[in-house]
Amino acid sequence: MSMKGDIRVNVKIPKEAELGKSTSLECTWKLLSNNSLYSVKWYKDEYEFFSYNPENEPNDRIKIHPQNGVTIDVKASNKNFILLTHLTLNSSGQYKCEVSTGAPYFATNFIKRNLTIISLPSQDPEIMGLASYYAIGDNLIANCTSRPSMPRAKLQWTVNNRTIPVENVLQYPSIMPMKFQEAPNSIGLHLKLNDRHLAGSGGLLRVRCFAPVGSHPFQAERRIPLINAKNQHFSSRGLNNLAATANIVISNSLILVIGLVLVT
Repeated sequence: MSMKGDIRVNVKIPKEAELGKSTSLECTWKLLSNNSLYSVKWYKDEYEFFSYNPENEPNDRIKIHPQNGVTIDVKASNKNFILLTHLTLNSSGQYKCEVSTGAPYFATNFIKRNLTIISLPSQDPEIMGLASYYAIGDNLIANCTSRPSMPRAKLQWTVNNRTIPVENVLQYPSIMPMKFQEAPNSIGLHLKLNDRHLAGSGGLLRVRCFAPVGSHPFQAERRIPLINAKNQHFSSRGLNNLAATANIVISNSLILVIGLVLVT
C-alpha cells in the first residue's frame, strides 16, 4: 500500500503469469478529506493502456489505449479490476496504477509492480549418462538437460538429498537465444563416490536434478544401487566382469551336478 497526500492506493499484481493464459490486475484506493475521484489510469512501462473517468458518460468512462503485449477483456474489467488475456512474452513489464483526485486538491498517487510472463517446459528435465550401479570409489558422471523455457530453468544437483559442491558441477556454455525466445539449459555432474555417500543411503544413490522455472518446480530423480563389496573397490566395468564370471561358475556347477546325476 502507498499513501501520498490524501490518497491511499493498494494493488494486487502477480509476480508472474503463464504464456498464453490470463491474469488479473487489481487496484483499490481510499480518498481522505472528502476528496472526489477524478481518474484511475493503468500504465505498462510508463505507457497508458487503460483509463477510468467517473465524470464521463457511463458508456464512455472506460477507455482502452492499445499497447504491445496488452490485451484486455473489457467486459470483465472495471475501475478496480483488469483482466489481461492472451498473454505473450511482450506482456512482461512494469505495471502502474495511478489514482488522481479532483478539485480542490488535485492529488495523485500510484504504485508500480513488475509482472514476468513465463513459458514452462513441456516436461521434467532428463538425467542421462548414469550407470546401472556404482561402487565406492567410482566416478559418477551425468548430465541433466531441461526442456526449453522462458526464463531458463535454474538447474541444481543433489545426491542423497545433499547439494553438490560447485567444483563437482559442470557448467556448459549457454545457448543464447534471440530476445523473447525460449532456451534449453544443461549442467553436468562429476563426483567421486566415497563412504559418505553410502552412509544412511540404504544401498541406493538418489540422484536428483532440480529445474525450477519461476515459482514452478520441475525435477528428475534416478535411484541407482550403490555397492560396498566388503570395502573392496570394483569399477563399474569390474562389477560387470564379476557378474559375468559368477554366471560362468554357476553354469559350470549346474553342468557338473547334472553329469553326476546321470552317472549315478
